[in-house]
Amino acid sequence: MQRNTPNHRPQFIPARDSRNRRVPGLCTRNGRYYAQLWIDLGNGKKSARRLPLIDEKKEPIRSLAEAKDALISLREKRKQNALPQRGRRPTFAAFAAQYLQMASTRHKRKRTQDKEAAAVEMWNAHFGQVRLDQVSTPTIKDFAEKRLNGCRLRGKFYGPAAPRTVALDLIALRNVLKAAIDSDHIRELPRFPRVRVPPPPRRPLLTPEQFQNLLECCFAKKHDGEPLTKNGQQLHDFLRLLGFSGAREQEALRLRWPHVDLERRRIFIGASENFSATAMTVGSGGASKSHSSRIVYFNPQLEALLREMYGRRAPDSDWLFPSPQRGEKDIHAKTFRESLKLVRDKADLPHLGFHDLRHLFCSFSVMAGIDFLTIASWLGHKDGGILIGKVYGHLLDEHRQKMAAKLTIALAPLPKSLHVQAG
Repeated sequence: MQRNTPNHRPQFIPARDSRNRRVPGLCTRNGRYYAQLWIDLGNGKKSARRLPLIDEKKEPIRSLAEAKDALISLREKRKQNALPQRGRRPTFAAFAAQYLQMASTRHKRKRTQDKEAAAVEMWNAHFGQVRLDQVSTPTIKDFAEKRLNGCRLRGKFYGPAAPRTVALDLIALRNVLKAAIDSDHIRELPRFPRVRVPPPPRRPLLTPEQFQNLLECCFAKKHDGEPLTKNGQQLHDFLRLLGFSGAREQEALRLRWPHVDLERRRIFIGASENFSATAMTVGSGGASKSHSSRIVYFNPQLEALLREMYGRRAPDSDWLFPSPQRGEKDIHAKTFRESLKLVRDKADLPHLGFHDLRHLFCSFSVMAGIDFLTIASWLGHKDGGILIGKVYGHLLDEHRQKMAAKLTIALAPLPKSLHVQAG
């Protein structure tokens, strides 16, 4: 036999003022105020909905005067169709799929989109069916620990990840949750765990002698007399272009001859494929890391290289570095990394990367006395040269010694009476 027990759950009570008059549209429960509004469901019907009232500090409103002001604000939002979403929040997996298709996401570079999609896929495997409002700090921290130590997700084992990789995974998650806030699915971000990323080792600056040796090794041969690499001439040109222009690896691969203005002695780096140096100017919709093109004016070595390459360019291609396997399609070379590995080992520079040549260009520009603002414009930096001083401005010891030899501090000679007599 069942007992009829009273319902002890807190009830919504109509709000009343100091004169015990009912305040339309307001009710209370547990000492906090709620607004009751009629919401258009979008199908010709309306439904009553209670919304908790909070102040600017995200704290519950507990005074009648503040509740009335908040109610007026909600009614204005209702007119603008800007009220929070009704009903249960979507799962992380469902919203993450929407996020990857958003215009703001698809505006990012293709490589950035691919990396972010891979990170989001891992988060889906961790808590894909969890609702957005239930994504919490402990669940995020649990995933970070698993990634650092190695884990199995959906039957696939992932080895221990580097701290920087985990930090990038957390950035991808933060981007998704920020979009969820903009879509009114959640109110605020959970607290993210801090992953300590050690600073990368500071590599020594490539010397001119090492660079020359690296270039010579592009034409080296194996023990059997065969060339060390099949694309030695292209790699030789590519390395010189990076060192003489400061271009990034992918920017250099996408360069076309219409980007080169031999008459005005300049090259447009990061420009779109349909760009013409004679018809357009810098900065319009580029394909570089910063989504804008930039001008690098010829220095003597860059000009000599480009004129040499132009004289022996492929007649059936517009690319500076056409793909040897392009066939009937005019496509650029995808990568020179495998060839670089062979050549740098031959040159006894096992840790050299393409980006080291960008450092080489920047550092020798600094040592040549060129101002940081000009160098920043050549590199495509938007900070006016701050990053150059912090990261790129390596200096050779020989340069420091020459600069020290120029330093003199003018002092008047001491009077003879102050000289200490020897003995």
